Amino acid sequence: MKLGHKKFNKIVILTGAGISAESGIKTFRDSNGLWENHQIEEVATPEAFQKNPQLVWKFYSMRRAQASKALPNRAHVELVKFAEEFTGSVHLITQNVDHLHFISDPRELLPPTPMHGSLHQSRCSRCGNLYFDDVAYFNETGEYAPTNTELCSKEEKASENYLHQYQIKYADFLPLSPCCETIIRPHIVWFGEIPLHMPKIEKLLRECDLFISIGTSGVVYPAAGFLQVAKNHGATTICINKEKIPQSNLIDHFFEGLASEKVPECLKLLLG
Repeated sequence: MKLGHKKFNKIVILTGAGISAESGIKTFRDSNGLWENHQIEEVATPEAFQKNPQLVWKFYSMRRAQASKALPNRAHVELVKFAEEFTGSVHLITQNVDHLHFISDPRELLPPTPMHGSLHQSRCSRCGNLYFDDVAYFNETGEYAPTNTELCSKEEKASENYLHQYQIKYADFLPLSPCCETIIRPHIVWFGEIPLHMPKIEKLLRECDLFISIGTSGVVYPAAGFLQVAKNHGATTICINKEKIPQSNLIDHFFEGLASEKVPECLKLLLG
């Protein structure tokens, strides 16, 4: 397979759960239709938060605790190295809410655009003010036990947007926003909500000449439609995944296997 023979100038990379799975981050949902032992409707919709915000925060406290123990794997690191060596532009879009792309790239050579939000941020459920927040408010047994998970960087903790710079008020063990004194919610795009940064993403997809999908299932929209958009605008398409995805007919080059093995292989070919 030859990829380096063609000159690419604008590359867009989309990453999904598969790139973080090798770092110990559980994938989106398992085979029995549950999301880390919860029905999705119980923990990942606006209606769920309105009905039982404590349950939602218990779930995301566990996700924060899990993510804080994970480290970037070779795929994360190699993407940053590639961005440093590649002479054109590279843009990274991620469906993941973990912090692995951030900590693998301290020099911000390939800053991610997190379309589904970030585990290390919370926002006011009334006005939408955004805060850095890495506290797991509940422990594994569901008891109120605020613990700093260290998902936020030193710079984020030192900023005026770090939630815990303020005297936080609580209601039913849940933090209230400093701005409106209403319940803080995880800064996560839930089912039924519009993903973040979509105008920017759509522009990047229209303008790129190479689109790379890594570790995505190809079934969650709108990200599942990105291959089609890029292809329609003339981009070469690459998919790296453990198994084929539904959009196989849109893929020019398919690398089947683990991201930690196939991402370095693919990027090496691109650099020639």
